[in-house]
Amino acid sequence: MAVLTPTSLDEATERLIRYRNGAEGCWSFLTECAFTIDQTDKYNPIKPYPARPEMRPYLRKIVKEIVEEPLLAVIKHRRIMGTWTGIGVITWDSIFFEGRFNAIVCKKEENSDDLVRRCKFILDHIPHEKLPILPKYEYTFTRIKFPEIDSVIKGFPQGEEQLRQFTCSRVFVDEFAKLPQARATFVALKPTLEGGGKVCLMSTRWPGFFQTLVEDKIDET
Repeated sequence: MAVLTPTSLDEATERLIRYRNGAEGCWSFLTECAFTIDQTDKYNPIKPYPARPEMRPYLRKIVKEIVEEPLLAVIKHRRIMGTWTGIGVITWDSIFFEGRFNAIVCKKEENSDDLVRRCKFILDHIPHEKLPILPKYEYTFTRIKFPEIDSVIKGFPQGEEQLRQFTCSRVFVDEFAKLPQARATFVALKPTLEGGGKVCLMSTRWPGFFQTLVEDKIDET
């Protein structure tokens, strides 16, 4: 077991304060503490975020928008780490702030669990020297609970009835355009938006309701 000296305690406190500092704090946490897994790389699958340095300017802007905007629709392209960025923000928000209920929504429940497990992967691989103070967490299917700070990450399938009863702190919806129930899922997010929560809808390009949102034509449909 590591023993924290007064100096390392001061350093740990400084990091906690810095990482909590809005979008810049989230970016610092992701680039200093987060690791991702690249399943296409047979020999070096575990990589620091972001995997390629040239991604940094684009991803830094995306992180800022996800953290700050109440409702954000992001068009992503393959291999730019859009999904890892979205679940990275969810993970950051859940460990640095108390009483958070953060949702991840995918087409099916098992897909949402896959992204919840990505959150766990980030948590499991945070370097101790970077963040020696970390709240305890417990993973079960589609759920990570932080009992010491009353925060939760919960995965949901699509659909109007799945989120209607919840007022979430944050909601990240992956591949939103490809959800057969995209409009109904969006309607279910109304309590979160009205309650002051933040919603990020991310997807590759696809015609349909997502395109309507991106082009701000929802009042025309």
